[in-house]
This record gives sequence, C-alpha cells and structure tokens, in this order.
Amino acid sequence: MFRRLVLVIAAACFILPSAAFASGFAINEQGAKALGMGGAFAAQADDPTAVYYNPAGITQLEGTQVSLGFSLIQPTASFEGELMGRDVSSETEDKTFVIPNLYITTKINDRLSFGFGSFITFGLGMDWKDDWAGAYLVGGKNAEIATYTFNPVLAYKVTNDLSLAAGLVYQKMDVTIESSIPTNFPTDISGAGLPLKLEGDSGVWGWNVAAHYKLGKNWRFGASYRPEMKHEVDGTSETTMDIPGVTGDFKADITLPAVTYLAAAWSNGKWTFEFDGQYTEWSSYDELNPEGLPGIGVKPKKWDDVWALRLGGQYKVNEKVDLRAGIIRDYSPIPDEWVDPMLPSGDRWLYTIGAGFHFGSFDVDVAYNYLDDENRTFDNEAGNVVKGNDVTRLKGEFKDIDAHIFALNLTYKF
Repeated sequence: MFRRLVLVIAAACFILPSAAFASGFAINEQGAKALGMGGAFAAQADDPTAVYYNPAGITQLEGTQVSLGFSLIQPTASFEGELMGRDVSSETEDKTFVIPNLYITTKINDRLSFGFGSFITFGLGMDWKDDWAGAYLVGGKNAEIATYTFNPVLAYKVTNDLSLAAGLVYQKMDVTIESSIPTNFPTDISGAGLPLKLEGDSGVWGWNVAAHYKLGKNWRFGASYRPEMKHEVDGTSETTMDIPGVTGDFKADITLPAVTYLAAAWSNGKWTFEFDGQYTEWSSYDELNPEGLPGIGVKPKKWDDVWALRLGGQYKVNEKVDLRAGIIRDYSPIPDEWVDPMLPSGDRWLYTIGAGFHFGSFDVDVAYNYLDDENRTFDNEAGNVVKGNDVTRLKGEFKDIDAHIFALNLTYKF
C-alpha cells in the first residue's frame, strides 16, 4: 500500500503543474463536495479535500483514500468606454480553464494521519481580445499568475474531539504578462503595436496549520491558516526588437496573501449546515514592479484585506445519494482607484448546487457554481497609455462579468 501511495504522489508532481488555470486570483474550487456547499467545508472536513480546507479533519478518515478531481471555469467580461474622445469596447476571449486537484490521506494509527495535496491556490487570468485599446496598458492583452502548490500534512488527534495539523508547503509560481507597445498612438487606438511579453517564475517554501473540534453529536468547528508566500520572480521581457528599459531580464517581488478559515457546522439526522468565514489579507499584494525595466514602471495595487462569507447545506437522501447547495458573498479587495484590466473584479455573489454518489469504495462528487460579479468603473492612473499623462487615459466600465464553474471529484477508499 505504501508503494502505491508513493507512486500516486510522484505522478501528481509531474502531471498537475502542466495543467491550465482559472480566471480569478484566489481559487477556492479545490473539491467538488465543498464547492456544492458554497465552499463551506472547513468544519466538516470529512473527505480527502480537507487537506486544503482544514487538514486537521483528516483524522476522521479511515484507511487510505485518494481523490482526483478538477474544476472547469468559463469566465466572461466586457468593457465599454472611451479613449482620446473615441468610443472603444471589447470583451474577453471565450475560454474554458481547468483547475486540477489531487489528495491522498492515510491513517497511520488511531491518533496520527498523513495527507498530501496538489492544487492551484491562486490563478489570475484575464485574456482580452487583441484589438482593444486596453492592450496598450500593462497586462492589457493577457495577465496570468498561476501557483502550483504541493502540501504534505500530518494531523494528530489530541483527544477524541480535538485534532491539530501542520504541513509543509512548496509553491511554484508562473507569471505571464502580455500587452502592446504603441507605435502610432494616438492616431491608432486599436491596440495594434509591438507585442510585449513578460515571463517569469519562482518557487518558495512555506507552512500551514489547522484545528478541528467536535462538540457533542451535532457540532463541529474548524480553523485553518495559510500564511503569506513571498515570491522573487526571475524573468525576461521580449518583443520583436530590443528596446532599452523595456526588454531584457527583470526581477519582481510578489507576495501572495495569508488566508484564514473559521467555520462551524451543525448536523442533525439527514441535514448538515455549515457557515465559513474566509479572511484573505490582500494588503500584502501591494505592487507588481518588474525591477530592471524602468520603461514599464511600477504597477501599484494597494488592495484591502477582505472577508468571503460562505453558507452551505447537505441533505442525505439515502446511503447512496447526497444533495447540496450553497451561497457565497465574496467582497472585492480592489478599491475603485486601483481597478485595472488585469483583474477588474468587484463584489461577487456565487450560487452553488451539488450532489454526492456513493458506490462501495468509490465516491463521486459533482457541483455547479454560477458567479455574478458587479460592474466596475475604470477611471484611474492605471488607464494612462502614456505614463503620467491623463489626456491619454482609457476610461469606462467593466461589465457583464460572470462565470460558470463545473466540478468533479472521484474518491477511492482502500
């Protein structure tokens, strides 16, 4: 059994980093069961995806369990505005992004359990059409940040009711930023120009901790914490010709935020309800500054720390079928003065449904999530095609921002 466990972990390390990633930045779609309940799962934490949501919960799991899954995300957004007195509009490319995940848990003894997870915790992706004026802005054509996380954990049952967990985290980051260098501006505001592409990567080590507590027969509580991860990205900027200060090697410090989950779940008979608060400390993500490229300049962020509130429920129809639903209020960390085309996200409502099917040693979980994002006004310095020149400012409104998300996990117990 141990040999099979090692082979599965090794396969995950080679397969998952090559996968695509989703639109959005903080990714909570890490398991279909949780997604079906609005991501409210850190107190239940009773399947292998608990390695992400609350690893202390894996002491509840018997034997060895392997869960392999993915989420499909289909995002859309559009823009209407004006530049230099002329109307402009555009929309994002039609794409389906894939978020893979793999989890393994094994009960070492009555007190100690081991878990391993491979997942993508952050994934920024906005891919706009090439012929819009925003292509002249930093990241105006395409902005991608993908983080591939590998997370072994140990969970220890201190008492029959209290479990604690700690883990080691390795996180790899890939960054791609694409825009256009204007060659005939303002005569041509179509976004045509020299294609500019910045690519870089980084890898850092970190940790995470969690706690899980049962109170009587009906209540469960959970808490988990993942601290900020400080990446030092090394990369290269390229276009069709060498331009001093614009092309060449660069370095960029990117700090991804700390994330805290606080959760409570209540069960009675066939019903389970859970409420989670997710606190993300986005203020640590304060700028995107490619040092060594003064012609590109600093991209300030100045984001806020925010909460996401998650409420979910499950009804156990019988031994074979569970039905689930949830709702999420996800507050945007981006103040109006720092909105930009790389991520024009506002406050969101998300609505979820899901189901679980049990067949002996196999569990199949499916979920659907609809994301409805508010419109955002765009009128700040990030829209200046020529740095420091407000006359060249692109301004308008990002609108029709939504996404359809589908998730599937297959779990095998042995």
